[in-house]
Amino acid sequence: MTYLAAAIRKDRATPDEIERLVAKLEPPIAAAVLAALKAQAQSVSLDAIAAALQSGDVSKVVALLNIDSLAPIKPPLINAVGAAGATAVAAQVLPRLSGVQFVFDTLNPRLISWLQDYSFKLIREINEGTKEAIRGVLVSGMTAGRNPRDVAREVKPVIGLTERQAKAVQNFRRELETFHLKRSAAGWNLGGKIDRAPGGAQVFKPDEDGLPQDGIRERRLRDFRFDSSLKRAMTTGKPLSPAQIDKMVSRYSERYLKYRAQTIARTEALRTTNMGVQDAWRQAIEAGKVSEALVRRQWVVARDERLCEWCAPIPKLNPKLGVIFGQPFSTPKGPSFLPPVHPNCRCTTIVRVYEPSQLTS
Repeated sequence: MTYLAAAIRKDRATPDEIERLVAKLEPPIAAAVLAALKAQAQSVSLDAIAAALQSGDVSKVVALLNIDSLAPIKPPLINAVGAAGATAVAAQVLPRLSGVQFVFDTLNPRLISWLQDYSFKLIREINEGTKEAIRGVLVSGMTAGRNPRDVAREVKPVIGLTERQAKAVQNFRRELETFHLKRSAAGWNLGGKIDRAPGGAQVFKPDEDGLPQDGIRERRLRDFRFDSSLKRAMTTGKPLSPAQIDKMVSRYSERYLKYRAQTIARTEALRTTNMGVQDAWRQAIEAGKVSEALVRRQWVVARDERLCEWCAPIPKLNPKLGVIFGQPFSTPKGPSFLPPVHPNCRCTTIVRVYEPSQLTS
């Protein structure tokens, strides 16, 4: 058995290595994203929003957003790429190659160029998502004829959220405003026993069939400590006070912001990790230590029941031995050089080096 053939079998541990690395890199990225989103929200005052609304010009409110507050997202992303590259070098490249000086810092112009372009696009996407969310709330409030101050109170909690998430927060507020009229709160599981999912997220204990007892997933983000107030409002028929509603909506929004930060972190930790691994191999190829013609990349999907319909067919859409190193993969969403292909995607890639006979047989 030749050295390269033996190396192929060793590479099969790569998905697990990457998964462990992503798990380590997620928390610092999530913390940075959450801090940046909170800073953006805190930079816009309720008075400033109300004043901008007086003119009836939605763009004036959107212009209040401080995109520079999202800059702290960059450092943990850069660290993730470097950590992934170093891991790939230690686990996959060095055992078979020597004499290569690997660089994953500011001296690597290709990597720095990718990081600058990538982080710029990510920050722009996050910011655009927030702008769309704000526009949706503003248009809804103005169409309903609500006064600027009330609309401003609805805008403030959704800064940092996506349009869909902002609508969930709006709907939550509407339900609280009329909660005292309810005869039952099906789907809320008021007072239900709280459990913790992996990672610490609060959930309700499932029923004996293993199904969640609350019908609407998003409501699990509400603060369960307010359940007694909700029960009281429904029992007495007395409306919740504006202050109570604002507090409940604020807590709900805070948890949604954390949820968004975790979603972004999970997706981007995987993206930057995969990029770091690819760059480690690119450096080895450029150093002449391995022939690019013998290097293939394979798309690896998650190995459990949560595998989604977008990712499941990808391995079969590509050559069995993998795509040529510098070429993209075929996916249902079009060509893609690296996972992820959607938020919370858990796919990864592995790099394998073959002998010429293995590629022609």
